[in-house]
Amino acid sequence: MQPPPASLAALPASLRAPRVRGHRVSAPTVVALKALPRRLALWSPRLTAVESRPPPSSPASAPPPLPESASAGLDAGIGGGGGGDGGGGADLGWVRVFPHVLTASMANFLFGYHIGVMNGPIEDIARELGLQGNPLLQGLLVSIFIVGAFFGSLGSAALVDNFGCKRTLQVDSVPLILGALLSAQATSLDEMLLGRFLVGIGIGVNTVLVPLYISEVAPTKYRGSLGTLCQIGSCLGIIAALSLGIPSESDPHWWRTMLYAACVPGVLIIVGMQFAVESPLWLAKVGRLDDAKKVVERIWGPSEVEKSMEEINSVVANNDSQASWSELLEEPHNRVALIGGSLFFLQQFAGINGVLYFSSLTFRDVGITSGILTSLYVGITNFAGSIVASNLMDKQGRKKLLTGSYIGMAGAMFLIAYAISFPLDEGVSHGLSITGTLLYIFTFAIGAGPVTGIIIPELSGARTRSKVMGFSFTVHWVCNFLVGLYFLELVKKFGVGAVYAGFGGVSLLSALFAYNFIVETKGRSLEEIEMSLSPAAAGKRE
Repeated sequence: MQPPPASLAALPASLRAPRVRGHRVSAPTVVALKALPRRLALWSPRLTAVESRPPPSSPASAPPPLPESASAGLDAGIGGGGGGDGGGGADLGWVRVFPHVLTASMANFLFGYHIGVMNGPIEDIARELGLQGNPLLQGLLVSIFIVGAFFGSLGSAALVDNFGCKRTLQVDSVPLILGALLSAQATSLDEMLLGRFLVGIGIGVNTVLVPLYISEVAPTKYRGSLGTLCQIGSCLGIIAALSLGIPSESDPHWWRTMLYAACVPGVLIIVGMQFAVESPLWLAKVGRLDDAKKVVERIWGPSEVEKSMEEINSVVANNDSQASWSELLEEPHNRVALIGGSLFFLQQFAGINGVLYFSSLTFRDVGITSGILTSLYVGITNFAGSIVASNLMDKQGRKKLLTGSYIGMAGAMFLIAYAISFPLDEGVSHGLSITGTLLYIFTFAIGAGPVTGIIIPELSGARTRSKVMGFSFTVHWVCNFLVGLYFLELVKKFGVGAVYAGFGGVSLLSALFAYNFIVETKGRSLEEIEMSLSPAAAGKRE
């Protein structure tokens, strides 16, 4: 028997369930659980009241849903309860949905690949296209990608609302493939810019779409861990591009092969998504209830169908039409949009892209002159942090990881600033700089990187989720562009130490923001989260 969770142990004795084993409870406990949500709401104003359900007809039935702080793993609502684990064996509730989210996360692999693909051979590209010695045009080759992503993010909501996640992922792969082909065959600046712009549009749509899709098809119990596939996919894409780019150091035309290779994941996404499921919530919103029921049964298990469809129908009934952008100015959507935009604003101005850019110079100071090798070190560290995050996301929760991540990033920035600004032995200074850089990347990958993309669709209501995501990622791309544009100017004017100290200050502010304004979503269904953020809906539900 497993010991009772700490959250239950902290409750008064009269409110504790006597025994909890896996996802099943004894019949007397079921009766006690029936009234538990209302009693918990009276006991602590911090707990969200959840509607009580009739007791199950048999001891083997699933218990009624509980708030996250009292359920300790008993899942409720949209997202299912994890699909079961086979009665006490290995926990394999994620297996059914994994192929579907893995296929979708290939879009993030492409995102990472297109970030890394220009890292090594940019000088060869500039030489072949006649741009050598023109840093402005070389910078335009990189920044046009961000401009395309900006417009892709803006248009993503309309595509998802009308075509669903599955079809949008397939359609969006077309500009990714065409853009890669056009770039690979480019003989002029205009052709290369058009290709990179098309790729940017595709990436802009996908960065919104993939976390949204995962949040709506993943079981509640595994939603956080599966959501980290976005970050892991991006890391693997960067590593793949950098590894494939090693021959470019000796072959000046190798960059064309690298861009041709970018077409392959796009084709795999189109084919793979043909066998993937559509979001059951979107199917229900467009009236395809039978299809939604089949999807729920397929990825969450037959035992989840009745409960999950009841929850989905409840959400759809309250969201019977498509949202307009103006609704993001109304309660409670404006709160979620503000949180989403703020998270990406703080993430970018905490310096992640500046650190990634400057890391090559930091490594060069200690004798590692290969830019590709430097980026590989950074990419592997990023990947390692993402793996740790996938293991902790549904154990420690989003809020703890996000807050702790920013505190770690702040410490790393101050360490680098100290190493650069104070008179130290050269070897010590270089060692501290390397340690600080890798520590920053690792702590970013644990929280600030993956949590930001996971928690925004979780906090968003079904009606406005696509638009909140579109708005938040639009803020991301604008801030990304501004940091890239002004980073070197700030370094030139104030020095590296001062700029990194500024990044550390923003990281501390981000930790305070996360601690005070982020609502924990671990183990809570999307509907439960939506109700907890809507006072009117919560009052009506009681």
